[in-house]
Amino acid sequence: MGKEKELKGILILTLVTLIWGSTFSVSKISLQYISPLILLSLRFTLGTISLFIYLLLLSNNIKISKSGVILGIINFLAIAFQTFGLRYTTATKTAFITGISVLFVPLGEKILFKNKISKKVWLTIFLAFLGLSLLTIDLKEFSGINIGDILVFLCAITYTLQILFISYIVHRVDISNLAFGELLITSIFSWIFSITEISNLSFKNLYLSLPFTLYLGIVATALTLTLQLLGQKYLSPSKSAIIYNLEPVFAFLFARIFLNERLRVGQGIGAILIVFSLFLSLPKFSTSNKQERE
Repeated sequence: MGKEKELKGILILTLVTLIWGSTFSVSKISLQYISPLILLSLRFTLGTISLFIYLLLLSNNIKISKSGVILGIINFLAIAFQTFGLRYTTATKTAFITGISVLFVPLGEKILFKNKISKKVWLTIFLAFLGLSLLTIDLKEFSGINIGDILVFLCAITYTLQILFISYIVHRVDISNLAFGELLITSIFSWIFSITEISNLSFKNLYLSLPFTLYLGIVATALTLTLQLLGQKYLSPSKSAIIYNLEPVFAFLFARIFLNERLRVGQGIGAILIVFSLFLSLPKFSTSNKQERE
């Protein structure tokens, strides 16, 4: 895989995690007006509609492929495990357990794809995981394992499968149709699970949440899921997982700006380690290559 393409993939996925990091603060504001399941349903429905309109304007032949359906099911399961897990465990433990996928992805890549994982990548993954641990762990909350922890652990497994499946299928199908199928299936399942909460939704609260749900649906869902597929086209699953670890770093940054939340010293060190792991994963360009491009 060319180094220029690899760098392109890193930049795309970094943008994706930057936008995803903003969703925690935006979602927290939205949840003042609507329930988590309704927010999830609206987010993916708006994402589906906006991507559908975009593809129509491009005169694309819109198809729902089998791969898109599978990816949509995987995506919904990951979100459902995390959403229901949060009911029984803390946000801190959820962030940490979900991030364990950064360890599972290279193992899955080695077993399923028979790819050799270099020592440098393993070192980068270790630093990223160490940074995530410092950023998210609060030892006071780790008193034992409950059903919520198990559900979130299943979320981490599902996210691992999602990253691996994307890396496998993204070279074989049209990215826009794959993204549309993923969004459509996720939105359908989301409404099925939230149908009992529709009666409690008021028009006033829906109106007040609209600016935030529009951002979450169009920018943080339709745009990012499409870019995610494009970015992973140029990267290995392991390197993709390393970059996704930036999400909690950006989440804390946006929380500091918009919600006035502060990082502890240990969390700050964790954030620095995650960013450092990203720089370690960057491809190296030789001097001769730079001169040729100049």
